[in-house]
Amino acid sequence: SFSSLQRLLEITEGSEFLRLQVEGGGCSGFQYKFSLDTVINPDDRQGQRGIVVVKCGARVVVDVDSLAFVKGSMVDFSQELIRSSFQVVSNPQAEKGCSCGTSFSVKF
Repeated sequence: SFSSLQRLLEITEGSEFLRLQVEGGGCSGFQYKFSLDTVINPDDRQGQRGIVVVKCGARVVVDVDSLAFVKGSMVDFSQELIRSSFQVVSNPQAEKGCSCGTSFSVKF
């Protein structure tokens, strides 16, 4: 979304990018983890596979293992009184999410 793109451009410098990972845990079984990074790892495939997304100079990187859980997802930046954060707002791979916005279960 435009808000996530704008915020990402504000907080990153040089070779920094936003990394989206999926980890086990949370109240629904899996949880999203966002971090800033500067190193492309061997399991971060680049190119036409959609694992590295570049738009207007902002980059989002997803490792191969996490991609299966977030393929086709949309990332947004949410600003609320109690917190501001990147969030996955639409994930076609998720069966249900939690009200916390970071935890989800996977469709089988």
